[in-house]
Amino acid sequence: MMMIKKLGGSLSILLISFILMTIAELFFIIDIVADVMLIDITGGLIKHNTLEFLSVLLLAITLVALALQIKNLLAINRMQQLALQTASGKLIEIIKMHFAEWKLSSSEQEVAFLLIKGLSIQEIAEIRNTKAGTVKSQSNAIYQKSSLQNRAELTAFFVVDLLAGESIV
Repeated sequence: MMMIKKLGGSLSILLISFILMTIAELFFIIDIVADVMLIDITGGLIKHNTLEFLSVLLLAITLVALALQIKNLLAINRMQQLALQTASGKLIEIIKMHFAEWKLSSSEQEVAFLLIKGLSIQEIAEIRNTKAGTVKSQSNAIYQKSSLQNRAELTAFFVVDLLAGESIV
C-alpha cells in the first residue's frame, strides 16, 4: 500500500513537472517567433531578460524534480523486483517441501514442476525425451501421492499458498 502512495505522489510530481516544462517551452517558442517578427512580447511590465531567466529557472527546477522522481521510481522498482524474487524463491521452497512430503521421485518432481508451469503432456514428453504415456503415468503417480485429483488441483494447491502468503513473507 505504501508503494502505491509513493507511485501516486511520483505521478503527481511528474505531471506538475511536465506542465511547468510545457509552459516554459511555450514561452520560448513564442519568444522565438516574436524575435523573428520583431514583436515585443513583454508589454513593458516585465523585462524580457527577466522572463527568460524565470523560464530557465523553471526548467532547471523541473529537471531536478524529474531527476529525483526517476531516482525514486528506480528505487521502488528495485524493491518490487526484490520482493518478487523473494516471493518466487519462497514459493519454490514451499513446492519442494511438499514434493518431499509426498515422497515424489526426482522424475516425478520434474514432471510436477512442468505441470504447474502449464505445459501439456506432449510438451513435457518432448522436453524430457520420453513418451506421453510415461508422462501420464508419472502424472497419475503425482496425483495419487499428493492426494490431489488433477493438474488444476495441483496448481491451485500452490497458488493458494502464494495468495494466502503462507511462509512467503
